[in-house]
Amino acid sequence: QYRTPIWQAINRIAPNSIHLAYATICSVEGYHDKGFGEQIAWDEPMLEGYNYTNLGTENGKPFSGWKSLTGKGVKAIIQKLQPKAILLTGLNYQFDQVALWEARRAGIPVYLRCENQDKAFPRPQWKSLLRTAYYKQIYSLIDRFYYIGQLNKQHYLAHGVAEEQLFPAHYFTVDRFTDLSTTEKKIARTRTRTKYQIANDRYVIGFSGKFISKKNPNLLFEMLDYLPSELRARTVLYFMGSGALQDKLKETARTYEATYGLKTVFTGFVNQSEIAAHYLAMDTLILPSRQLGETWGLVVNEAMQAGCSVAVSEFVGSSKNFKLWERFKVFEDNNAKQLAEKAHELASYPRDFDWASEGLKDYSLDACVQAILQSFERNDKTKPHYSDSLA
Repeated sequence: QYRTPIWQAINRIAPNSIHLAYATICSVEGYHDKGFGEQIAWDEPMLEGYNYTNLGTENGKPFSGWKSLTGKGVKAIIQKLQPKAILLTGLNYQFDQVALWEARRAGIPVYLRCENQDKAFPRPQWKSLLRTAYYKQIYSLIDRFYYIGQLNKQHYLAHGVAEEQLFPAHYFTVDRFTDLSTTEKKIARTRTRTKYQIANDRYVIGFSGKFISKKNPNLLFEMLDYLPSELRARTVLYFMGSGALQDKLKETARTYEATYGLKTVFTGFVNQSEIAAHYLAMDTLILPSRQLGETWGLVVNEAMQAGCSVAVSEFVGSSKNFKLWERFKVFEDNNAKQLAEKAHELASYPRDFDWASEGLKDYSLDACVQAILQSFERNDKTKPHYSDSLA
């Protein structure tokens, strides 16, 4: 759901220049998402606006392991399309690596835009050495790299990729607020708060995502013990999402309601078309993820587009890009006291729907698409003009 707008935009600018070869379209048809703990089907038209083929390579449950998306049909689609280049969006499955090898065999340049970085997981030295050797070998077969952020770029440079092979194509989320006036945003904010019985003077601290250990949502409750009593008395916690920790979080919410009289809202899973109003209802978003694979944290982009201030743990990948922004704070991993200090700082700012708008221009759909298209215009025979085919 975060990549589809790129393909749609490229096809609008250069019609019929792109063809998507999908290993699976289960996120459209519906599948059981382990993190959310329920059946998920994104509710936006993700298969419209560009040409695509669904190869249907599922082997068992999709995304459950390297062989869960096979290379079935990859060679045939490459031979049929005869693309001038192949853009991969990951290297996690057999599907991806078959596409890489078939492209190399056919002499087709390969490009990569994915979220690899070196800080997302702790690793013993031997594993890091093996990983480095693996990526250096794989990356030597790839012609061009689009980096999503600072840590992603550092990863490529550390694994043998030359600076001239790197192009910025930052992670972004579709801006669902750009066409809303300030008045419309205020109305949506008030309507959502009224729905959940949140008074206008409450300070709403939100969490958005899967209720899993990696995301560490319970830290929002632990933070409350360190907030100044005046701020805590007007604070509301707002959990948007679902997952395995949901029952535990609701039990903890009851404890804190009994202790501090604190109100907690659980919205349940919210689909893409409905999320805007929930972010507008919040004042601050907190993403307290542990070192378990939070390579970026796209909810951060969504929250800042709505004008929320943000606090994230040091292991959220986007923190390296946004840490110097005025209303963006970074705290130590699992440090509830430090998180409370950051939340207290952010509570001093008045709600401003547009504080991050200028900075987010570099993290927008337009910036990403233009970076990709402009890189195709380089006068290099291995780097095609954007009007050529891209699979």
